[in-house]
Amino acid sequence: MMKTYLSLFLLICCCSDLVLAQQRNEKLIVEQDYLLSLPEGYQQDPQKKFPLVLFLHGSGERGNDLEKVKVNGLPKLVEAGKKFPFILVSPQAHENEGWESRDLMRLMQSLQKKYRIDEDRLYLTGLSMGGYGSWDMAIKYPGLFAAVVPVCGGGDSAKVWLMRNTPTWVFHGAKDDAVPLKASQEMVDALRIHNPSVKFTIYPDAGHDSWTAAYNTDSLYTWMLSQKRFKYTQSTVAKADLERYQGYYVNSLRNDTIKVEAGSGVLIGTMRNHQVEIKPYQEGRFFIKENEPVDVVFSGKKRKQQFVINDERQYIYKMIRKIE
Repeated sequence: MMKTYLSLFLLICCCSDLVLAQQRNEKLIVEQDYLLSLPEGYQQDPQKKFPLVLFLHGSGERGNDLEKVKVNGLPKLVEAGKKFPFILVSPQAHENEGWESRDLMRLMQSLQKKYRIDEDRLYLTGLSMGGYGSWDMAIKYPGLFAAVVPVCGGGDSAKVWLMRNTPTWVFHGAKDDAVPLKASQEMVDALRIHNPSVKFTIYPDAGHDSWTAAYNTDSLYTWMLSQKRFKYTQSTVAKADLERYQGYYVNSLRNDTIKVEAGSGVLIGTMRNHQVEIKPYQEGRFFIKENEPVDVVFSGKKRKQQFVINDERQYIYKMIRKIE
């Protein structure tokens, strides 16, 4: 649900109890079949909202028979009688197709309208092809999920920094000969630079089937359900401390110049007579909207100061002149 807040900043101008944890078949208008499992108590309190877990299966479960989706992972546990305290949605990918994040996003939007879902507690997990799908969707919609659990997957390590505010727990088998361990390792290593709390569990004797052990880890669900969607929280900073960031900054590639001034507890960014408040949340780190995964990070000293806008890309602005 990533809105390009560079466009705001640079525009500064210019989501019946199933008694035996059964699952029923559902279909989205865009032909996305899925299994649905509702938690106990869902029908009792029409006002109560519940967490939702989106589960993405592996390549062997593709097709048009939802029974195949019950072969592995969370749907398998539900079919065996496991009861989860969350809404579980397990879509099925079409034959010979992978996971498409845009289609999954349409599914999520449909689910949010149809069921009583706590939008601050949306979770994503998947195995093998679904592990890849989990990484991809979390990167493309970094403000959507409260936590992500990719199992024996991989992805684009150059873009994983976009998940810097998303709690992540990764699982993989050391002897996996279908998806090599390095596929997860590269993602974790790249993410740890920006998100040091990322968790990584390696099963030394497991092959490709690391998901059985992963999804039978009770602490996984305790950890996952304790996470809530990230929101920035504004901190209190004196105007005098904000004044060190004042100046004119330029991005030479875009030929953009932004004037940054200290306001009352915030910075004011101005471009082409349009203004936006830039709010502090840590020293040298600022945000524009609390629920948008975009921040502004300052570094350097005096006239060599610069800031980076972390949006869908990273945009670097270097100071060309101080405001005295």
